Amino acid sequence: MRFNQLPGTAAPYGIRAGMGPRHLVGGMVASGYAGAAETGGAFALSMLTGGRDAGLPMLRHAQSHVALQVLEGEIELFMQGTCWRLVGGDYASIPPGTEYGLRMTRLRNRAMLFHTGAEAGGLLAGLGTPYAGYVQPDRDAGTWADLTEATAPGCDTEILGALSEGLPVRVPLRALPDVAVPYVLEAGCGAHLVVADQLFTFAGGIAQSYGRFLTLLTEGPQGRMIPPHMHLKHDETFFCAAGRIRMHAGEEELELAPGDFLFVPRGTPHAFQFLEPYTKIIGWLVPGVFEEFFYTLGDPTDRTVYPQVPSPFRFDRVLAKLDTLDIVPLGRPEGAKPGVGA
Repeated sequence: MRFNQLPGTAAPYGIRAGMGPRHLVGGMVASGYAGAAETGGAFALSMLTGGRDAGLPMLRHAQSHVALQVLEGEIELFMQGTCWRLVGGDYASIPPGTEYGLRMTRLRNRAMLFHTGAEAGGLLAGLGTPYAGYVQPDRDAGTWADLTEATAPGCDTEILGALSEGLPVRVPLRALPDVAVPYVLEAGCGAHLVVADQLFTFAGGIAQSYGRFLTLLTEGPQGRMIPPHMHLKHDETFFCAAGRIRMHAGEEELELAPGDFLFVPRGTPHAFQFLEPYTKIIGWLVPGVFEEFFYTLGDPTDRTVYPQVPSPFRFDRVLAKLDTLDIVPLGRPEGAKPGVGA
């Protein structure tokens, strides 16, 4: 399996933390995790690492839906005449046509930036310059202000100018809105489902993205391998946010540590196993057709931590609807859980 290089085609591959192809843009190191060539033009994903005042000026995309997942530090998000201050774990959903910009405020900040569509995914590389380092220069790295006069032809992006100062500050939401509007969600909040000893949390679903993608957090303890399976209608990503994950993809086995990423295109057999007492995956699933699977398998809950006493694993409900859920079970390896996960 290829690591740390985008293969340019729809094939399984991995990126170790921050080690994708890199560009220096607005004082940030943008490490590419997925691009249009790998996803058939469906989406792009990058890790942003930067210091104080790094970021992006005010932008607007006509077609692209943007998602921002903060991993470390604090990022000010300017959107709809308001400033949100996002810290580690907070999430923002920015639908097409929304004006937004961002500024990092701590000495070290990291976030994952997701764009739908082929065009906007080229924005960071188009605005930046190729970069060999993994962190920004200690001096004169640049800031968001360097980009206020830039242009981004072919990137579905209009650059609108400087960030606005003195805006009112809003507190992130704790529940998902009912429709696709701009929002910021507090870390760990959203729509929760419990499945055996794992907690699934939707930070964004089909209602919030016009069906274009799901943003799903999976948390759980060390456990057995989820049996192999594949999907025929959607692509899946695995970003390790905490703990360690053993993955099978195609014919290969690998481990993911925090910051590591695996892309699993549709049609790829895969399985996973949590290896630490607290393990967390952040996944973007494109398009959002797999949401029904989770609501079929899982039970809605108001809990915000995974169960220490597992609930019954209701895979019988999945089997009753198997033809409609875009999942193809491929067997059950010895020692596996008695069911199939995402």
